[in-house]
Amino acid sequence: MIGALLLLLGMSWAGPPVAAPAEVVPVVSADGGFAVLHHLENIGGPAVILIHGISSNHRFWDLEPDRSLARALHQAGFDVWNMDLRGHGDALRLPDGKRPKADWSVDDYGEHDLPAAIGLVRAKTGLKKVSVVGHSMGGMVLAVYLATFGDEQLKSAVVVASPLDFRDPDWMLSAVFHASPLVKGLGFVPTPAAAKMFTVAKRELPLQLDALLHNPENFERTAEGRMFRTVVSPMSRGEIAQFSTLAEDGEFRSVDGSVRYREALGGVRMPMFFVAGRADRVVSPERVRAYYNAVPNADRSWVVISKANGFTGDYGHLDYGCADGAKDDVFPQIINFLKEHP
Repeated sequence: MIGALLLLLGMSWAGPPVAAPAEVVPVVSADGGFAVLHHLENIGGPAVILIHGISSNHRFWDLEPDRSLARALHQAGFDVWNMDLRGHGDALRLPDGKRPKADWSVDDYGEHDLPAAIGLVRAKTGLKKVSVVGHSMGGMVLAVYLATFGDEQLKSAVVVASPLDFRDPDWMLSAVFHASPLVKGLGFVPTPAAAKMFTVAKRELPLQLDALLHNPENFERTAEGRMFRTVVSPMSRGEIAQFSTLAEDGEFRSVDGSVRYREALGGVRMPMFFVAGRADRVVSPERVRAYYNAVPNADRSWVVISKANGFTGDYGHLDYGCADGAKDDVFPQIINFLKEHP
């Protein structure tokens, strides 16, 4: 919000008053993986790629018109490419209708899906550089990309509730670490079924398990149910296998163990903006701060979404894209940052 008036002055491009329907653009990566981009076109506008988190899909950033970072960015003049990583959302099945094998990992997203998307966007727009916004695992996908390819093709990036450091785990992370070997043998973990259970439980689940994922105080009940019905995609055994290695020492590593991503980002120099939530019980502000600290040479900034900091609520893990107040609390923060680094 700082300098918003200055940002509006001097901008040579402006978005339309209403976002157009998204164009569905398939993305085939070098390893044969299949992803999808949902394109809201603004010819000549800065290009931004949105990446969802684990067990999610592009609808996290475009739940409905009033809860859509994708459409807020489009109205602000950006050329928006909202991504479904392989195995998620509209990329849940291959073009021939078959379900892909569930062996891919977070490394595959960062080494194949994201570079393929960046290449496609650059080719279609003629732009040399694009920006990226990643939520949760989406920010970790960005870390894999940066550790592998650097930031030469990126203008700026926004990291929303993404961790790289899992050392000193809390009780919830410890439970996940111990449970992950039990599900590694599955093809897909049916998280959509669990999410639908949340929609009928009326916030009466044991231990308030639904409230671990978001802050119910920030959601109108209908929107909360719509979120759980639409934004969830299954998890793959490849993802789980990579995350299960966190139990060793809390370091997020490459699948082959050769790269500790927290230690591999010293060469990043582009502008980066980090967003955390005070009520985020999945990725605490301290864990987001560890990602911030991993890019000491970047032009970096940081905010915690909380009542104490003047926002409408204390944000949980799914609130950033879908909460009642996200359009006022989060979207302007991201838009203003991206405009400050055109």
